[in-house]
Amino acid sequence: MMESQERTKVWLIVALCLLVLLGGYFFADWLIGRETFRGAAPEQPAEPLIAPVAQPALEKYEEIAQYTGDKPLPTEPSPYVFLTAVESDEHILGNRQSKITVVEYAALTSLYTQLFHPKMHEFLEKNSDAHWVFRHYPATNNENDYRAGLATECVAQQLGNDGFWSYLDLLMQQKGSTLPLELLLSNGTKIGADAMRLQTCIEKKELYDYVLNDKAMAEADSQISVSPSFVFLNNETQAMRVVEGLNTLEYMQAVLDDVAQ
Repeated sequence: MMESQERTKVWLIVALCLLVLLGGYFFADWLIGRETFRGAAPEQPAEPLIAPVAQPALEKYEEIAQYTGDKPLPTEPSPYVFLTAVESDEHILGNRQSKITVVEYAALTSLYTQLFHPKMHEFLEKNSDAHWVFRHYPATNNENDYRAGLATECVAQQLGNDGFWSYLDLLMQQKGSTLPLELLLSNGTKIGADAMRLQTCIEKKELYDYVLNDKAMAEADSQISVSPSFVFLNNETQAMRVVEGLNTLEYMQAVLDDVAQ
């Protein structure tokens, strides 16, 4: 009986020794592999380069249709997308009490903005149930965009809402222009703005926050990322549509008809 117990103990000790040896072997193997990995990390696969989407080079409004022929109408955006309330002192054209609000977010040196601007006047003339609100959306790191937007605010300070729209119309006639300071000043004097006051206002950036706040609202509230973009709001039903980028007058009309239902 005693001998049987002794043999059992011996086998248990042998088994434990084997387990310790095996464990030590695998632990040492793991350490060696770990050190090797530190010394020579595996080569990472090449990351594919994604080319930016090219914007078509346009020279006149009539060329837009070839890029937008099959564009579907926008649907109701998510609940996280909304239009920041329009204040009474904003730049508004048309009957402020009309059923549909169309807010444009735009960069003034954008050729697309310049090409479509006169068409927006046609659009408003055909739709007495809509009014047009202009808000700034300067391109990031484009100083001319910010300065041009600031200049329109300086003119509005001198000449009011009508002066703002007259000045904006003049600037948008400069197709392809980057709107340098000299042009901003000369166009201001054409509509009756005081040149010295305008230049001082631009240089001191007295009204810069108006431009910055518009851009912030566009991105945070309406999730705008393209110039020009338009937010359509039915003030009766609160139905909303967001239209970005290149569009024809016919497309804009279809969106308005849809949101007006």
